Amino acid sequence: MKQKEKKVFRISISIQISIFLVVVAFVPVAIMMALKTYESQLLTMLENSNVQQGRLVAAALEGFATLQSGELSKKDATLLLENMEGHFDSRIRVLDKNGKLLADSATLEPTLQENSALDGKKSISQESFSYSKESTGGKNTEEANLSSDQSFLYKIFSFPIRAYRKLFRPPVSDLYDTADYYSQKDIYDGEEILTALQGNYGATTRISSGNQVSVTLYSALPIFSEKKDVVGIVLVNRSTYRILQNLYDLRLDLAKIFLRSLIVVALIALFLTLRISLPLKKLSKQTCDCADKKGRILFTSFIGKKRKDEIGELSRSFSSLIERLNKRINFSQAFAADISHEFKNPLTAIRSSAELLGTSELSNIDRKELSLAIVEEVEQLQNLITEVKNISRIDSGQDLMEEETKELPVNLYISNLVSHLQKKHENVEIKTSLYNQEVMLAIPENYLYRICDNLINNAVSFGKKILVSTKIISFTEQKNNVKKLAIVVEDDGPGIRDEAKEKIFHRFYSERPSFQNDSVQDKGHMGLGLSIVKAIVDSLEGEISVAQSASLGGASFSVIIPIENNK
Repeated sequence: MKQKEKKVFRISISIQISIFLVVVAFVPVAIMMALKTYESQLLTMLENSNVQQGRLVAAALEGFATLQSGELSKKDATLLLENMEGHFDSRIRVLDKNGKLLADSATLEPTLQENSALDGKKSISQESFSYSKESTGGKNTEEANLSSDQSFLYKIFSFPIRAYRKLFRPPVSDLYDTADYYSQKDIYDGEEILTALQGNYGATTRISSGNQVSVTLYSALPIFSEKKDVVGIVLVNRSTYRILQNLYDLRLDLAKIFLRSLIVVALIALFLTLRISLPLKKLSKQTCDCADKKGRILFTSFIGKKRKDEIGELSRSFSSLIERLNKRINFSQAFAADISHEFKNPLTAIRSSAELLGTSELSNIDRKELSLAIVEEVEQLQNLITEVKNISRIDSGQDLMEEETKELPVNLYISNLVSHLQKKHENVEIKTSLYNQEVMLAIPENYLYRICDNLINNAVSFGKKILVSTKIISFTEQKNNVKKLAIVVEDDGPGIRDEAKEKIFHRFYSERPSFQNDSVQDKGHMGLGLSIVKAIVDSLEGEISVAQSASLGGASFSVIIPIENNK
């Protein structure tokens, strides 16, 4: 059972990238949402303030006794505005039912404003006076004077918006009247006035005077007599210049925040570049340089193997892949060398026999023997080629892809095979000790046959008593219930020397006495049987091992193959 890997805390690259994107995306989104919401709220509050102030003035005038006669006097209107002592933040005008001006908050005596000053502080009336100047063309000097560095920063920050408006959204100020609409008129006849004269709330927007980049909101509310007739109008107007000033300050603050965020984003980007991009580039370069033009592996260790994130996993995966490829290349080279060596002796014997056949001094009997020897060597070479082809196909996985996988009853299959081999080897005793229940194994039939046949024939070569057994191994691995089938073949032969246990599964290696000489062919044995079994077991992701038999004293070969993996 594999030891569970120790879990380590890590921050994955996906989380790092997500943090970066959130930081980048949040700032402009927050700016847009804040400005849109703030501007909408301010405009709504501005209009509501106009309406509320107009309603208060209209309600107060409706309570005057003179309205009982159905007329609104200039004296009453002026007195009311004076009694308010400047407690308003908009310009308020009172008109009669003909649209003629009766009273205007912008023309109140300055003494009224001075009387409401407290401790040298700017009073509400003074503020209203500055607003009055705004609506008639004046400008608040304090608001207008912006420092040069703030203006420069604001221009940089707002350049994309200004460019978009200039190119794609040209100004439509010519569709609106200016705030000077009533300056040369004795009778107020604006659309909001006409609406109010009909007894309804009227509102309109006009471009502010004095080259201000703002508009003035006009709200007109009717004044009713006791008979519910319209006897006058309260006209309230207010410039949006103060709102634009607030928005300007907000945009400037957000621009500063945005610039600071850009610095943070740049630092994060630099961190991610050093942490991710550069290691990936180095890793990519290493993968290109790990082999020469001829495909020979130069190194198998890659940068970042000790990292605990995805780059570390990628580096370890590359290292593992290159190591497997290197083993495969070494296997192919060794395989070619082994085949060349094993072909050498038969070909030498064939050549020698052929040269002798070319002499005239041989008798017919000698010629016949040499011919038979050549035929035997050729057959041996054919068998060798066939086995080499088989092990190559198995090792490459080609057989596993082409062979049909079936659910085979292992116990029944082994019993039938043992019965057949027992008849073939009458002088050897072959017994079985199979699992008490039938075991179904999904495996190509050819694979199961080669495993059992090669192991049993190998045991027959060394012993007179053979025991074939099967059992089920169950254990829990990573919260999964794992079942494996074990096929064990034991004999009473001399066993396998400790120093040969690692070599026994190599190609063309055997512990038979004749194999210790230069020739590997020993009555049909080529030293490929166990290496074929190992290749099959490896392709099935199983295990094969050899040990000393506890019951018979000889060798004990164990093959373990996974059966199922259920959670």
